Amino acid sequence: MIAIIRLFAILALLTSGSVFAHGYISEPAGRNLLCKTGANGQCGAIQWEPQSLEAPSGFPHGGPPDGRIASAGHRHFSELDVQSADRWTKQEVKAGPFPITWTFTANHVTRSWRYYLTRPDWNPNQSLTRTAFDLEPFCVVDGHMARPPQKVTHQCVLPRRNGYQLILAVWEVGDTSNSFYNLLDARFSDSSQPAPQEWRQAGIIHPSVDLAAGDNAKTRVFDAHGERTEFQTVLTISSTAQGSKSNWPHALASKINAEQSLIRAGQRSNDGQIHPVYGQNLVYIQDGSTLARVEIELEQREPAAVNAISVSGLAAEYPLEAGRVTLDFTVVAQGDLHITNTLYDQNGVAKGHAAADIKDDSRRFTLAVSDLKAGHHQLVIKAIPKAGDAPLQQVLNLTFKGPDNNDGYQYVFPQGLVSYAAGTKVLQPRNGRVYQCKPFPYSGYCVQWSPYATHYEPAVGSHWQLAWDEVK
Repeated sequence: MIAIIRLFAILALLTSGSVFAHGYISEPAGRNLLCKTGANGQCGAIQWEPQSLEAPSGFPHGGPPDGRIASAGHRHFSELDVQSADRWTKQEVKAGPFPITWTFTANHVTRSWRYYLTRPDWNPNQSLTRTAFDLEPFCVVDGHMARPPQKVTHQCVLPRRNGYQLILAVWEVGDTSNSFYNLLDARFSDSSQPAPQEWRQAGIIHPSVDLAAGDNAKTRVFDAHGERTEFQTVLTISSTAQGSKSNWPHALASKINAEQSLIRAGQRSNDGQIHPVYGQNLVYIQDGSTLARVEIELEQREPAAVNAISVSGLAAEYPLEAGRVTLDFTVVAQGDLHITNTLYDQNGVAKGHAAADIKDDSRRFTLAVSDLKAGHHQLVIKAIPKAGDAPLQQVLNLTFKGPDNNDGYQYVFPQGLVSYAAGTKVLQPRNGRVYQCKPFPYSGYCVQWSPYATHYEPAVGSHWQLAWDEVK
């Protein structure tokens, strides 16, 4: 009865709107969607699912807590909650008529959409709280408890502001207690002048890796006919500090702005100009020029670190004592690695685990494991480099012997296959039991095995009993 009740609960969850109702602001693109398109960098998991910023309804009295409004309170989207004046790419906006388009990956019955705008005196360098917003929405659209189309556009009127502001959109689902929360990073043009249009985006400087002294970060500039080397800017990293992935993009953007007249790098600030920032910088080319795009190339002169692991101290076989065994072994690491050691039984079930960080050193591990059965096991040792290089892995085969298989089996199946004859005893690692090859003429079947023809494999083959007897 308990299982049935749980099943009904799962089915109810799977059919609820909170599972299927998802969507995001697509025009102008919000913070979460710009993470997906790459215009915002270092965003974490939200880049894969910008439609999933769901939290309880009720903003401003309810909803996600202060400091976690941008992530809708989801810890795995917490990168969105970082807030500073230059952290996020901004959309150019003007006061007045302001269409906002939603795209729904799975639309749902809707109560309303509400749009809030930050106060004129909000502080963009503080963690985002409700006090940053004018809590009277500047635009409300009734959902009429109906299911919207896959795309819907709301014709709102944007109040006057100056400089960097945030628009918070709340989509309140109609038949659940949840809403979806999207932030739009906006930069208002000076109300007395049109928004500057003389530059168009043509590339991105991603803060992807740390660089070492002597490495180069350079631009490659292209027009419709190919590369224009005369517009190239090269930054040679002078120190470890400058090579930090938070610093060298700022240094490269500064050098581009100093050397080039048709190219700018950075983000627009409240004065409408493009200034370098610490982190991701956008690259712009001047409208009217023949240039088309700008790529960033990194030349890392230092050879990549060599990562390696070796393992010692393990035997091929271990006796079990009341289903328990203790493995003592040493892992030697070359490089800065996170080491995990996991023991799996013959069914692929993890039975024990140990982990540690090792940097150019060795570490002794003791893995005490219980509730084991005799038979074949595997110790999987993984090494994850801290620098983001390819992981390493070793798989070691171990055999655990119980009291019931100390009767002199000669092989662990299928080892020694060509030597099987009448009376040969083998341990079947799949179940930990011992099987004896039958007398002639059936003994000929015992050697008839391959990974693609397992008919006579003891205990599991379709005709195994023609060749083998289980040892009682």
